[in-house]
Formats: sequence, structure tokens, C-alpha cells
Amino acid sequence: MAAATLVVAVLSNLVPLAGWLAAGASPVFDFQMWRPLLYALTTGSILQGIINGVFLVLVGRSLEPLLGSADFAAVYLLSGLGGATALSLTGVPASFSGAICGIFGILAATAVIKRLEHQDIRGDIILITLFVIWGILAGARDWTADIGAIVIGAVIGWVWARNRWATRGRSRIAYAVVAVVCLAALVVTWLT
Repeated sequence: MAAATLVVAVLSNLVPLAGWLAAGASPVFDFQMWRPLLYALTTGSILQGIINGVFLVLVGRSLEPLLGSADFAAVYLLSGLGGATALSLTGVPASFSGAICGIFGILAATAVIKRLEHQDIRGDIILITLFVIWGILAGARDWTADIGAIVIGAVIGWVWARNRWATRGRSRIAYAVVAVVCLAALVVTWLT
């Protein structure tokens, strides 16, 4: 996921990728499903892509071995979808900073899993809170995407932890339900 995010960051400086992958409430984006589905791979600059990639690798070291690569990628991409959905629901016209949503979702999923295993999550909560507050105080218009990603990441973390010892099929069904709910919310905003 880190490599894909970095590739998108580099390509966005060579071709008008932001115009193809940005997500938000702009009527131009209506019914373009690839935008919210790929939003987690977008980043505003190469430097931001590198920072997000490094952070993803550092945070992913603890979660990917626990979840497995497929579930880790699902958390990342679905958190981006949750962020894109929040952008649409709150009326933010456009954003090309979805990689941070994937990271927020992974942090939230990690915190929920740790909490359900009776581990201390104060550091996780403080980190997530500081990042969100920083986004708000910095004047970012797309901070609502971060909240959407956190909610989706927390839901997925809870689902995964509850189905940990059951078949992976239950988790995959839950991931599909999360995606359908997000996409349904997007369709409603596109129709109104």
C-alpha cells in the first residue's frame, strides 16, 4: 500500500491524476465510483506521499502480521472509502489527500483491536486526536474525511477482532457490507 501511494504521488506530478482521482461533493464527481474506491491511494505531493508511506510502514508493522496482507489492504482502502464518503456527506467539494485516511483507519482499527484485547490504547487515542486537531487548526477543509476514516477503521477493527477465530468469510462479508453502506450513502448524496 505504501508503494502504491508513493507511485500515485509521483504520477500525480507527471500527469493530471488529481483530476481523475480526487473525491468530494463536487457534482462533477457524481457516479464516478473509482474516485471513492481509490481515494486512499491519493496524496497531495511527493513529500506527503513519502511521509504517508513511511508512516504506513511503521504503523503497518504491528497490524499487518496480525491481520494478514489482504485484510490490512482492506482496512486501508475501506478507510479511504469512508473518508471519501464523509467528504461527500459534509459537502467538501474536492480533496486529493486520501492516503492519510487510510493511515487514520489503520490507527483506529489497531486501537479497537488492542482495546478488545485489554491493552492500553491511550497513546493511540492521543495520536489520532492530535492529528485530527492539527488538521482542523491548520485549516484543512478535508478534516471530515479523517473522521470518516476513523469511524470505518474502528468498525473494521471491531469486526475483525470479533471474527478473529471464525472463518475469514465473515470478515470479508463485513467488509463488503461496510463498502455497500458507504457507496449507498454516496449514491444518496449524488442523487440529492
